Amino acid sequence: MKREIIHVEPLTSLLAKYKAPASTVTRHGDTLYLSGSPPFDPETGEIVKGPGTIKRQTELVLEQMKRSLETAGSSLDNVLKCNVYCTSVELFSDVNEVYRKYFPKDFPARIFISVPAWNGGFDIEIDCIAAVE
Repeated sequence: MKREIIHVEPLTSLLAKYKAPASTVTRHGDTLYLSGSPPFDPETGEIVKGPGTIKRQTELVLEQMKRSLETAGSSLDNVLKCNVYCTSVELFSDVNEVYRKYFPKDFPARIFISVPAWNGGFDIEIDCIAAVE
């Protein structure tokens, strides 16, 4: 079975603008693999960054995840596992506050990984594996 690359705009173009060597979504059979992406502002296409913006950044990456899943024929309800990468464990509770709005019950498997930093000054990326409906 061959993998399928699924383009999700504007994410695919934004990732290309930053020369990220990643596909937004890869499908293999009935499984979707979503790349993490920076918290792009949907109005400007710029990365949201800076102190005090973690809730907005988290909301943006989860909205991007939702759009990617829906474009690929799935939904947040079918997420099997999320990997949360964040620049500080001090942001854990703020990230969880937003995360619970997108996953209010029957949470997918998850790991929260503290990373030093990304080129670009943002604080969070979330990738996931999901089933196709």
